[in-house]
Amino acid sequence: MNRFVLPSLTLAALLGLGGCKPTPPASADPAPAPGAGPSVDRVSLAAVQSGLHLLEAPAPSDLTVWFPAEAAGDESAQALLTAPVSGLVASAPAAPGRPVAKGAPLLVLRSPELADLKSRWLTAQARLRRAQTDLAREQRLAAAQAGAKRDLESAEAEHASASAEAESARIALQARGVTPEKADGTYVLHAPAAGTVVAWKARLGQGVAMNEELGTFQAASASLAILELPPPAPAWRLGSRTAVRSENRTWKAEVSGLPATMGEMTHRMTYRLRLSGAPLPIPGMPLEVQVPVGRGILLSTAALQQVEGVWGVFLQEGDQARFQPVRRGPDSGRSTLVLDGIPVGAKVVTDGSYLLKSKLMRLKTGGGDE
Repeated sequence: MNRFVLPSLTLAALLGLGGCKPTPPASADPAPAPGAGPSVDRVSLAAVQSGLHLLEAPAPSDLTVWFPAEAAGDESAQALLTAPVSGLVASAPAAPGRPVAKGAPLLVLRSPELADLKSRWLTAQARLRRAQTDLAREQRLAAAQAGAKRDLESAEAEHASASAEAESARIALQARGVTPEKADGTYVLHAPAAGTVVAWKARLGQGVAMNEELGTFQAASASLAILELPPPAPAWRLGSRTAVRSENRTWKAEVSGLPATMGEMTHRMTYRLRLSGAPLPIPGMPLEVQVPVGRGILLSTAALQQVEGVWGVFLQEGDQARFQPVRRGPDSGRSTLVLDGIPVGAKVVTDGSYLLKSKLMRLKTGGGDE
């Protein structure tokens, strides 16, 4: 059996040697696989010459941006409008949101209660005048020793009672905000200050009770600016100072309220800033607040594109554009703060960057660059 082993082994060895091939040396620059390598983040500019605009990136700096806000009155500047008498709403001359002067009529009530109070006051005044006349007569008789003491005492008691009744009727009318001499069955609610009616709760023809809430009034002076900002949050603390402006005026402002949470629907944070300086704006006036947004450069929002979930810009490099990821800050109007990622002096594609993104996405999916 041994004489057959050697040939078998020799044959196997020969076969093994014949099947081996020398391994080629590793390439220092292997060919890129499809969809990888330089073409992943670079696009030729040859086919997109029209519609592209370039901007030379400046050096980063500490930036402030004016964000839109709205003037609002402090809670202490709001007042509840209530009915001092029961009655029926006859008219509401002041529409919600319309500026009115101090003392302007806001709402008119037809009030049987007020008419009854006026009647009581008139009756009390008549009784008081009669009591004054009777007392004067008894005093004259007593002085002439022609009258009875008992009659004088009775006249004095009647006069005291009539005086108390007249005073009670007067106070009842004044407590409802009307002058007794001018009171009638109509009550006019006047503006406590220059401002606007925020909203009416009462409706025309509605019966209202005494002290029932009719609506809300906002004084004309708005001491607050309400600002909603997207993240990230500015480096503000309570008491931080900034500026607020309108079309023709600028105020100093101090941060008086910080956001507790981010709005679920708007994904924005609400800040309250107290204004100083006169005259103050009116509630609802559009304002702008100067906000420190960080250190970086401000670019047109159109320059930023999102590729595979990453925000970036296209930088010109020769006859190509390279996608450069960046750290994006907040938006302001049509501009966006770029916090990091763009070298000073780089040529940033602004208008037309969406065309480069389209070509880049086509390359990533195996398409051509043309």
